[in-house]
Amino acid sequence: MNIYAKHLILKSFLTSLFVWLTMVCLDFSVSFVTELENLSSTNSFISILFATLIEQPHKGLQYLESSMLIGALIALTIFNQQGNLVFLRSLGFSPSKIILITGIGPLFLSLILLTLDEFIFVEISDEYKIVQTIAVDENYSDQGTYSWQLTDQSLIGVQALGPNKISDIQLIQFNETGEVSRAQKFNSGVLKDNELKISNPRDPSLQPEIFTFLLQPSLDQKTLERSSLRSLINLQKKYSSLVPQKDLRLIKSAIYSKIFLPIFVMGIIYFAGSLMFGLVRSGGIGRQIVFGIFFGLLFDLTKDLFVASFLTYQWPILIAYLIPLLCLITGGWVGYRRI
Repeated sequence: MNIYAKHLILKSFLTSLFVWLTMVCLDFSVSFVTELENLSSTNSFISILFATLIEQPHKGLQYLESSMLIGALIALTIFNQQGNLVFLRSLGFSPSKIILITGIGPLFLSLILLTLDEFIFVEISDEYKIVQTIAVDENYSDQGTYSWQLTDQSLIGVQALGPNKISDIQLIQFNETGEVSRAQKFNSGVLKDNELKISNPRDPSLQPEIFTFLLQPSLDQKTLERSSLRSLINLQKKYSSLVPQKDLRLIKSAIYSKIFLPIFVMGIIYFAGSLMFGLVRSGGIGRQIVFGIFFGLLFDLTKDLFVASFLTYQWPILIAYLIPLLCLITGGWVGYRRI
């Protein structure tokens, strides 16, 4: 590889790292000041500082796409101001090839950060939260949690006191018109392999009733975003047999968002480069920063809109991630043909 190309890759890597760390530090400052409102006897200044600091590396991944784009554009601008871009053009490098070379550094950095998040950032954050939760809720650890599961035909609530230890079961069944056809309470039941077995207390000789029940807390997008890819894949296996599939779609969406993140990084650099290549040779660094922030936010909003729409209408969630990527590739290809 040409020495100028290697220099550009290294410069884009270091610049993207600096931009990402800057964004993480700024977000840490805002988050810490906001969390100080929660000061109490059980939530001290030091605990808030450590909690905010520990979760910040994982939280910083939300700025990965924008920071990688800004870093690549700044590196390309500095590279041009040093007169090196002219040499690459004179060697026959096309604009698209120059942009792709520039994107190698941010792509490599994003893969490193995602790997660190998978094996270090998430684990540290989760362990600290567990310790913090135990310290705060120690007096309530023996009370168990009440879990509900709603399907088209029934609503089941159980008191979970430990692994496979279920008590105080409430069963409500509905008929075809949605009216309550049965409401009954049971003292205990057996939960095994996502199946809840309930025996009739009045006649133990009858066969026990079996219901599909997954004893898991209700899922939300924020909780899934804080999970590692390995835990999401294991969670998908647990939820794959359940009906309805709303939680399963949320899990798949979280998995795809992690898998496609480095691909999106390269995609937005490729597309934005087609729009900014001419301005890179005449504009300053400030313009690249403003454009990078604007385009990064616009892309995130567009991607989130697609994902939310596909989740709402229960369409294949994979397509929601493929459409923005195809738009980036197509738009970039058209843009480079016009340069």
